[in-house]
Amino acid sequence: MFKLERGNVVKIVSTEHEKEKLINKGFVEEKEDVKKEKKSNKATKEKAANK
Repeated sequence: MFKLERGNVVKIVSTEHEKEKLINKGFVEEKEDVKKEKKSNKATKEKAANK
């Protein structure tokens, strides 16, 4: 999974081909791993639920 953004638009694609098409349109790849972000969001939600 690749996360690309341009301004306030964020797109998540699963293939190199889709990634290259978006890069050609002016999107920039984010360095964060999408899976890590999902895990951190889940942990944050669990902490909030425990309060």
